[in-house]
Amino acid sequence: MTESTLTEEKAYAYVTRDMGGPRELLVFEHPDPEGGVQVPKGGIEDGEAPRDAVVREVREESGLTEFESIRPLVTDVWHHHEKPKAYRRHFFHLVAEERRDEWCHTVTGDGEDEGVVYDYFWVHPGSIPLAREMDDHIEHVLE
Repeated sequence: MTESTLTEEKAYAYVTRDMGGPRELLVFEHPDPEGGVQVPKGGIEDGEAPRDAVVREVREESGLTEFESIRPLVTDVWHHHEKPKAYRRHFFHLVAEERRDEWCHTVTGDGEDEGVVYDYFWVHPGSIPLAREMDDHIEHVLE
């Protein structure tokens, strides 16, 4: 096994809503079959605070712009399984009052997914596995 090099910092969003029943988590199925089910996330730009990055990434990737609350959860280091890369991941819990059960959004911004269409929907946190261990800290939104 080769040693991983810390290459990037990323912001991850556990966006939830409470519609009177159990809390729901916002996810999308990546159009690349190997992408799996994911949460909004992306790179932190030079000089950008992780909190600002997560809000920007959620806006660019899902179109959501309004949140009741945004709170930091945990920061960890994740080692890529196929490449000698490691990422510092900053996880946040964002609460939204979104009424749509599902929608499509074309990714904006200037990242590698710009122009890709993501199909969003809600699930119960922990009910399905997320790609690339994005659900490592999902227990924080179950509290």
